[in-house]
Amino acid sequence: MKQPASSGQPPAFGGLGLVLLMLGLAGLGVVLGLLRAVSLEGPQWWSLASWTPFLLAPVGVLAALALWLGRRHPAAAAGGGVGAALASVWASVTLLHPEVNRDANIGLAMYVVLGWLFPLGPAFLVGAGLGLLLEGRRGTPSSPAALEDARPRPPLRPWLWPLLAPALVSLAVSVQPFVRVVAREGAGDWLGLLVAVLVTSAGQLAVVLSPALIALLILRNRAARDGNVRPRLAAFWGLCLGLAVTLGLFGFGTGLLEGVPLEVSILLCALPPVVGYGVGAVLSHKR
Repeated sequence: MKQPASSGQPPAFGGLGLVLLMLGLAGLGVVLGLLRAVSLEGPQWWSLASWTPFLLAPVGVLAALALWLGRRHPAAAAGGGVGAALASVWASVTLLHPEVNRDANIGLAMYVVLGWLFPLGPAFLVGAGLGLLLEGRRGTPSSPAALEDARPRPPLRPWLWPLLAPALVSLAVSVQPFVRVVAREGAGDWLGLLVAVLVTSAGQLAVVLSPALIALLILRNRAARDGNVRPRLAAFWGLCLGLAVTLGLFGFGTGLLEGVPLEVSILLCALPPVVGYGVGAVLSHKR
């Protein structure tokens, strides 16, 4: 029987295998963190093992994103998935240290709720970007599914303008503490101050722009598939403006979240981007 011609490319890694690899690496990070805690403080710290399902949850969120991305770009999905899983190893080992959990588990709780956003979100985006570069250098179709529904993507530039709003507010939030220090005490070690400003700004930008970049990836791909560019772009504008509002309200030390439970404060921070997304989509359809 005649065999089908081979494209000469190795089979793309993705699907269930990628999910299992991500969860396996994340589980390894939990095991390493538990072993270090027990070796430092004794067997009573095995009780932290009860956090294992929760520590795997942020990886599961990005595993779902990797599955979706892998339909068109398996190399990007694999790079992003492995990057996020490796970041989860570092996070688990760090957060399971006895000193972090001696009085409270606030760090663990924050990671369980927002870990997909940071540190896993930036790691996923970096890995996915490297995967896309690899696909581009090969010059081959990303996957059979991409051949079936490939359509020209909308121009990228209009999708980058909305990112300016949260980026500028994020820079203002991260720089304003250093401005206060300079106004009160003078520049002093200006080189060290400049490095601190750059590191703080870069870290905060990574946190703030991660959800926006993930939304950009999803909405732009959906716009390419169904041709509805305008409502997708309007919704993205609303989401980015909502992110800017959240940063402006809660990032400048206004005290709006003082005395508010952690769960409520997370919901309040997420509300403006969600409302902005909905308003943008509704207004674009009315027009």
